[in-house]
This record gives sequence, structure tokens and C-alpha cells, in this order.
Amino acid sequence: MSVRTFAITDKAGTKNISLDIVRCYNLGFTMRDAEKMQRHLEECYKLGIKELICDRPPLVMPISDWAVLTDTAITVQRPKSSGEVEIVTLVDENDTIYVTVGSDHTDRSLEGIDIPWGKQVTPNVVAPHAWRWDEVKDHWDQVTMECWVIDGGHHMKYQEAFVNEFWTPAEMLQGVRESVVKVPGAIILFSGTVVSIEEKLRFAESWTIKMIDPVLNRTIEHTYTVSVLAGEVLNDGSSTGDIAKGAALTG
Repeated sequence: MSVRTFAITDKAGTKNISLDIVRCYNLGFTMRDAEKMQRHLEECYKLGIKELICDRPPLVMPISDWAVLTDTAITVQRPKSSGEVEIVTLVDENDTIYVTVGSDHTDRSLEGIDIPWGKQVTPNVVAPHAWRWDEVKDHWDQVTMECWVIDGGHHMKYQEAFVNEFWTPAEMLQGVRESVVKVPGAIILFSGTVVSIEEKLRFAESWTIKMIDPVLNRTIEHTYTVSVLAGEVLNDGSSTGDIAKGAALTG
């Protein structure tokens, strides 16, 4: 199990809770608009990512609990990794549901071989703040998400979506319950994502993910930066820049 602390904000204020996360599940095929979902898949396929097939949604990919982080800085092995904005559903041991925003940062080269492997070797980043599902479910359709990146020094909006483009957190939980063996303890679900604004995956150095509730006038926002470990290796006097270029070719 991996203990993670989250600040839970509700109408009474904010308090911290600790969840002993026993499982993380990356979900797929949870978008209501099949055509829009296909557009996101196509932007992945352009990089040679393995084609996904799912006869009975949701597609469920178990990820080790230790891969879930709330950090503001992560490290990856190779340059071709990227994030995305997703609905994150937190479920405690008593089946109480909380919602927040996250990014299942992924090694895109490894996705060409094995998609869960590509997601396992990089962190599943989740914001350390969350809301109670019971407080937002009645106006959930009005909640939006955004992803902003800094790529090559340029700050830009990368993705935007309404959360109602996906199954609700309760529907995703039900789908998981029907698809996997239930284990005791807290679990965390990542919803999958929407196509990027430019319909092009980016390998940015900074990612900002947001969930915006216009009814209760509050926002969850989390930023993390990415460092490529291969670019830090010095070998026989070679510069980090030369090593980074080599990693880019092999990554």
C-alpha cells in the first residue's frame, strides 16, 4: 500500500485525509463521444503506439500503487514522455468518493510495445487536493478541465474539456467493480483523456492540470515539471547535451 495525503475541500472548509492506496487503475474508452475519443487515439497512433481494442468498456489497466505521486517534479528515463489532463476518482475503504484532477504521465516509446508498461514506468501524477463527490455531482456537467504546458520555453493551452464528456466518477467506479477482483483498501482511477487542441502529443518540460467548478467558484490546480534522467549522464567526457541527443534517438 502507498499512503497519500489529500486536502479535501467541502462547504465546511478544508481538512487533510490519508488514503492507503492499494490499487491504481488507468481507464480507457470512458468518453461518451466515440468520434472524439478516436481522434485522441489517432494522435497516439501517429507515434506508433499500440492500437487499443475494447469490446466491453471500460478498458482497465492496473498500475502499481507506488507509481501514484502528488509531487511537483518528476523524473523519467527518456525524452518521449507526456502527460494529459484526466478526471481522478479517489475511493476510500468505505467507498466514499472524492474527485480531483490528474495526469497519467506516459513513456510514449514503450507504449508502442506495451501500453500498461509505458504507463507503469512513469508516475501517475495526481493533485493533492480533492472535492467530495456528493457536493459536486448535482452540477457535475458544468465542471471543466484544462491542461497547460511549457514546451521549448513556450507556454500554451494543450487540452480543454467538460467533465461530462466522460462517464461520471460513479459510473467509472461501477465499471471497475465489474471488471476486476475487489481488494480491500482505497483505490484511485484515472479516466483517460481528450484529444489535444492541436491534435499532437507534446513532450513538454512542465504540465499544469486544472479542474474548475464555476458553481462553487473553486479550482483545483497542480503543476509538475519533468526531468529526463538520460540527459544527465556523462560518459567519457561527453556533454549532457550530446547524451540527451542520443537518448532522444533511442528513446
